[in-house]
Amino acid sequence: MRAAVPQPPSRYRPDAAPDYGHRFHAGNVGDVWKHCALVEVLRLAAAGGPGVTYVETHAGDGAYDLGPTGEWTEGIGRLWGSTELARPDDAVGRYVELCRRLGAGAERPTRYAGSPLLARAVLGPEAPLLLHEIDPSAYRRLAAATAGDPRVTIAETDGLSALPDAIRAAEAGGAHVVALVDPPWTQKADWTHVPDVLARAVAASARAAFVLWYPVKSLTRPNAMIARLEAAGVPGVVVELITTPLGHQRQRLNGSGVLLVRPPRRTLRALSAAAPVLARHCAVRPRTWSFRIQSWAPPAP
Repeated sequence: MRAAVPQPPSRYRPDAAPDYGHRFHAGNVGDVWKHCALVEVLRLAAAGGPGVTYVETHAGDGAYDLGPTGEWTEGIGRLWGSTELARPDDAVGRYVELCRRLGAGAERPTRYAGSPLLARAVLGPEAPLLLHEIDPSAYRRLAAATAGDPRVTIAETDGLSALPDAIRAAEAGGAHVVALVDPPWTQKADWTHVPDVLARAVAASARAAFVLWYPVKSLTRPNAMIARLEAAGVPGVVVELITTPLGHQRQRLNGSGVLLVRPPRRTLRALSAAAPVLARHCAVRPRTWSFRIQSWAPPAP
């Protein structure tokens, strides 16, 4: 008889302790790609008309102090002091300008703004923000980072489980919804659980735009997730930026992807232009990077 293999605690079980802290990864190259894409989606959604509501499943601390070393050195640290990127007329320039304005630091960043603060800056003071964070410590830090903002609602609960109902309720009020789904991806099962929840949320929605971030160390799990969503009838497009060759195994990310459902017009054009700019700065090996766009439609009935 084989002995049972103990399973790590999961933040998707109500009785389990959270098993992830984003403060160790804040500002890394995955954050750079995710937040550059998020800023563009929010900007273009807001330009399409007033009344955008922002929903986030895993909001984290809201902002993060950056130590002298860390993963940020391969991400925002490579963009922070660049005069080439001081242009507000493209996606990378807008993102970097927001990081400098909302964060802190002179020659290097010492504080990095998370997605809730970026969303507030892009959407303006009147947009409702519904933030979920199940980790009690991160929840307290998030509450402090957003204190005094009457349009922010924070739920100390599992944002994935709450997502379909949250989207449905926001749309019922007439809002155009943008949702960031940003799970920790700490377990293999996440690669089936997360797309299944996303499929239910998309089915519960008439027009919401979804942004799902995921890490890339190989293409096996991302490709399986795409196939799962396509089979579930979810239309979408992925944009992946790889800044370390996939054959180079290491503890840090090789790259990351953003899966978009119903993105605003011109989003893909903006991100296609942003990818080579970010890659030139963030690639671990000079001129060694890749970018993938893959779209799909639901299968025919």
